[in-house]
Parts: sequence; C-alpha cells; structure tokens
Amino acid sequence: MAHHALDTADAPTGLLPRSTFWRVAVLLTGTAVLSAATLALWAGGGLARADTDPGRQPGDTVRTAMYTMTPHEAEFVTDDTGTTALQVRADLVSEHTEPVPVSAFGRAIGVAFPSGEIDASALSVSYTRHPDGLVFDIQPDMREEVLMTWSLQKAESDGQDRQEDSDSPLAGLGGDPGPSDPLDAESLLEGTEDVAPLAEKEDTVTLTFNKTEFSPGFTDRSESWRPTDEVAAETSFPLRKG
Repeated sequence: MAHHALDTADAPTGLLPRSTFWRVAVLLTGTAVLSAATLALWAGGGLARADTDPGRQPGDTVRTAMYTMTPHEAEFVTDDTGTTALQVRADLVSEHTEPVPVSAFGRAIGVAFPSGEIDASALSVSYTRHPDGLVFDIQPDMREEVLMTWSLQKAESDGQDRQEDSDSPLAGLGGDPGPSDPLDAESLLEGTEDVAPLAEKEDTVTLTFNKTEFSPGFTDRSESWRPTDEVAAETSFPLRKG
C-alpha cells in the first residue's frame, strides 16, 4: 500500500500565513489597529500621567518615607505658657524601624497662614490618650492619635529691611548686631508676644508636608530623616477658635 505524505502547502503552520506578502499585510494591519487604539486611549485621558496635585482635604492620608499621617482638624488653643498656639489632631504611624525625634516632623511640616502675619515656631507632640504628657520620639509601628502643637509668634516682616539698611558687612550673619540694631539682653528674656489679636483674623491654615529621606547632613555625616524640596501633600484646614 502506498503512503503519501501530507501536502504541507495547505497545512497550518501557525497564526501567520506562509506567504511573505500576507505575513507583511497581517503585521501592518495589526500595527495600524494597535496605533489607533493607543491614540483613542490617549485622547480619552487613559495615558495621562497620574495626578501630581499635592492638594488634600482634612481627613485625607499623607504618606512619606518617614511616616503615614491622617490630619483631621486644626484649631487655636492656649498652651502651657498662656499664649495662643496652633494645634492639629491627626492619626500618625512612623514608618521607620527606630524612634524618630519630634524635631524631624517639625522640619518636614510647614505651617502658613493666609495673612502672613503669624509664624509657627517650635513643634511639640502629645497623645490624645495622654494630652498632658509630651512625646519626644515617635516609636515605630505604633499607630497613635496625636496632638501636634506649634507655638506661634508675630512674623518678622521687617527683618530683611533691617539687614539691608545696616552698614555692617556682618549684619544678618550673627557676628555683629549692627549700630541700628543693638543687642538687647532684656528683650531676650521677655516672653513671646501673644498673637491672639492676629489669630482672630485667621480663618484657615495650610500645612505643607514635604517628602523625606534618610540621609547624612552636610556637616553631620550621620544619617537622619530630613525633608526634601518635593511636596508630598498640602492641606488647608478651617480654623476652630478654641
């Protein structure tokens, strides 16, 4: 009995036809369809970059390499010195494996009032479960509701003018107070002026959360958490008057 091999001319050899002409035609058609689909997706915004707007609402979570925080509300309070301070209530968890000093949070979070007449100064932190006790280091892997309190002072809007008007080449560098700005030891001992009258005019406050990195400093080569110039989030709060 004679056996005949299959005619391979018509046998299937894969998804593409054997003919070079038809292979090229199929590839060109597929490329055209893919290009059209990509163009339609781009026109509809499907290929747009992720939203980089740092704006957040109170209650939105902010994430940096150093911490995860959900700030809820802000208000003016009277601190232990009897002066007006800013207090923000937030949920906080440190992402570092070692305790992080509160000062690192103070450097990474900026505070701004619309009028520009009030500056935030030192930051202190306490837990809402123990509001009378100050916290100096945020422990790792401990989710806490915290009260972040900034002391406030009147903005020094004329500081630059005094520096420019001084004839001393060391003015503004801390080496020479200058003839028009004598060092007053008595004024250094006076308490900070209460900003309560200015606070009455403020309706909102904006917190800027900068991204952070664990890196050495310029003079201190030991590594620590430092803010970068990149903003992770920016949140404006209506101010409750305490």
